[in-house]
Amino acid sequence: MPRWQLSPVSPESVSLVLPERVVTNAELCETLDTTPEWIEEKTGIRERRFLEPEDSLLDLAVRAAEKALDAAGAGARDIDVLLVACTTPDWVMPSMGVSIAERLGIESPRIVDITQHACASSVYGIYTASALLQEPGLERALIVCAERGSGGTDPTDRVTRIFFGDAAAATVLRKSEGPDGLLSYDLGNVYSDAVRMAAPWRVHQETAGSSTPTPVNPYLQMDGRVVLREALTRLPKSITETLSSAGVTVDDVSGFALHQANARLVRELARIVGADTERVPVTADTLSNTASVSPLTSLWRLAMEGRAKRDDIVVMGAIGAGFLFGSLCFRLPQEINAAGD
Repeated sequence: MPRWQLSPVSPESVSLVLPERVVTNAELCETLDTTPEWIEEKTGIRERRFLEPEDSLLDLAVRAAEKALDAAGAGARDIDVLLVACTTPDWVMPSMGVSIAERLGIESPRIVDITQHACASSVYGIYTASALLQEPGLERALIVCAERGSGGTDPTDRVTRIFFGDAAAATVLRKSEGPDGLLSYDLGNVYSDAVRMAAPWRVHQETAGSSTPTPVNPYLQMDGRVVLREALTRLPKSITETLSSAGVTVDDVSGFALHQANARLVRELARIVGADTERVPVTADTLSNTASVSPLTSLWRLAMEGRAKRDDIVVMGAIGAGFLFGSLCFRLPQEINAAGD
């Protein structure tokens, strides 16, 4: 992909909001045929957060949005673009984006819901919002990512249950003065059904040619070996392309905000890219894979650790079901303000 040559855009703030309930590996193993030690050894995940069944994901998303706005010193009237990424909403309809706009008082008609980019959603969402901000007169975008991974996985399936958790995060983007902001990007895709989830109408569909209804598995299904192979191949290449387009090297980067599929995978990505581990924060050890939210959990950690200051170079990268993958490179014109519970 070419260097970003339009009006520069950069994140002003990032927020992270988590459910109160902490779910340990030991608790999961009450319904799984595995052990806490095996889970941590294979994935590096020790615990994750789950919403209670009666809790609303929309409420969590609204809280994340409010905190990102406050951290940016912005209000609902300042938002020209609202982009919401969620693969596991409370309701397929009405739109989660419109629901958040209603709750916050955002009046912009430029509302976009990204629903099928899964773990790549935040990267695609920030890119899309940056493109929409090129319209004259538009200054700020709010990107909200929220996921209820606990609702999409079978409590008895150790292939998927151990990996996913619940969270919400948000970031405010603003047009930048001068040359700094989004420097370059790389996006790509390759078809695969290694990660899949049936649509609601398919859940009780009859098998073709059979008179006996055969329920379709309603939960997320995943071929972990394929996911691992694709992540370790596609994402490092995307990051390399993005750095090359920006004219910077790995050593120039203050921090990498990468998708947190699992803790061991993030550390391996850091090794392949050639970045020391202190510049590649791991959040999957305590949050697990929060899908669209996960790169923003990494960005939040970078901001909290002082690795997202003015003139710092920050790279985001993610890969999700589909497969869709991509990366973004920013030179920050100002410090990213972090907020959370």
